[in-house]
Amino acid sequence: MFEEDKKTGMFAESDDKLAKKFEEAGFGFPQGAGALLFHPLEAGYLVKIEKTSFKGKTLTSFISAQKKSSELFPFTFAVYCSVRSLGRQALPYLKGMKYLRVYATGVGRNDERPAQLVCMMPGPLAGNLEEEIRVAHLARLDLIVAYGDEKEPKFCKVSSYKF
Repeated sequence: MFEEDKKTGMFAESDDKLAKKFEEAGFGFPQGAGALLFHPLEAGYLVKIEKTSFKGKTLTSFISAQKKSSELFPFTFAVYCSVRSLGRQALPYLKGMKYLRVYATGVGRNDERPAQLVCMMPGPLAGNLEEEIRVAHLARLDLIVAYGDEKEPKFCKVSSYKF
């Protein structure tokens, strides 16, 4: 059962055996002394697929609470769940909801570096992608732009760009 760590905004699994299984499956961030904390996206996903639950919360109330801290959370959560449902490892950044790091098929978070950077741009795909392209270029990752809405996120891969 997940309990929120008020200092970090992350979540801790109260069942140590279950936390270890989640870590082996590529979830969580190790925090010294054997502690493992889960990003809200990871915690929500694990509850959504019914592997655990929240202490005193439903998934709907959790999403509502997270939306208060980040308007982008519901869209990013839908994208994260979509990527994970395809069997891909995805790693959220500790701060912010704008980007996800995604690993190649069959590659775990601890095996190699990520292959793609997914940028959240809810709504219709329009506007300037220059900053997102620059970030992906500096990180040497392929850029995937997630757009649309929470009900049906869509993806667009920027396969070539020059500076």
